Amino acid sequence: MDFTSRPQLKYLRLAHNPWLTDENIIMFASISPNLLLFDLSSCCGIEGVAQVLRMCGNIRHLNLSHCSRVKLLEMNFKVPKLEVLNLSYTNVDDETLYMISKSCRGLLQLSLKDCIVVTKMGVKHVVENCTQLRLIK
Repeated sequence: MDFTSRPQLKYLRLAHNPWLTDENIIMFASISPNLLLFDLSSCCGIEGVAQVLRMCGNIRHLNLSHCSRVKLLEMNFKVPKLEVLNLSYTNVDDETLYMISKSCRGLLQLSLKDCIVVTKMGVKHVVENCTQLRLIK
């Protein structure tokens, strides 16, 4: 199948698609390099989104809630413009939060609902390093 580049596409919600694979999201990212919002919540078939983040450096809102297979530490979170990040119901840990806090200093909102391995120390890193942060859920 041939897909045409869609640089004008800014918002892409692919939530609740269990059939979605890493290859699919990479393809969407490759034709939509100017994405501002990418919603992959409850896409249980995806594991890696690092390549997507490299291709779409303008992402401001990323929703990975309920994506328990995503390898968060491999992402490196090189998304300098990221403002809203939802990691609820994922396997995020303190080490990953530390990396996020160093790379995404412009973060305004962070959702960590039911992230059972996150401790006060992980949240502390985010609060100290993301000085524009307004909301942690």
